[in-house]
Amino acid sequence: MQALLLSLTLATILAYLWYASLLKKRTSAIEALKVIDSRIDMRLTLFTELCQARPSYHPLTDDQQAQLQQLKQLQPQHDWGQPIEASNVTGGSLSVSIAAWQQIDQGLEALLATVNKDKLSEDKLAEYLQLELDFVHAEDFYRKAVDELNSGVKIFPGAAVAKLARIAPMPIFDQVHD
Repeated sequence: MQALLLSLTLATILAYLWYASLLKKRTSAIEALKVIDSRIDMRLTLFTELCQARPSYHPLTDDQQAQLQQLKQLQPQHDWGQPIEASNVTGGSLSVSIAAWQQIDQGLEALLATVNKDKLSEDKLAEYLQLELDFVHAEDFYRKAVDELNSGVKIFPGAAVAKLARIAPMPIFDQVHD
């Protein structure tokens, strides 16, 4: 009887520790998403300012202006205001947000590669490049946190604990396709 009670106590402690670990990993991933969201917004705004800093010089062609407008139209798609439990389902708003972030990031990289950087403000360009680097670091941090979370959710006893706690695997940037 004591062995059974001891076993149940140990199982409960293990389940709680696993739950706390999963919760910490999910919280880390959510914090990384917040950084990614703010950095992509700041990059889009700063890129627009960067290209309009000198009125006499317009670095963007009409085609590039159209591409920038398309990226700005994607901006509302990456806002996921739902709780993570509701948005983290297949095809949920988190997947849509990640896809929009990827499109904006790739579009901004492509536009910056085609702009003549010699006539742009050096300070704003340096700030933009720092935001781009911050985005990449936050994306890497998110990917690592999600890999750990998804591994913890898929193996025993994490699968049982995650199901009870309603903690689901989260999508990573590489898994989301346009």
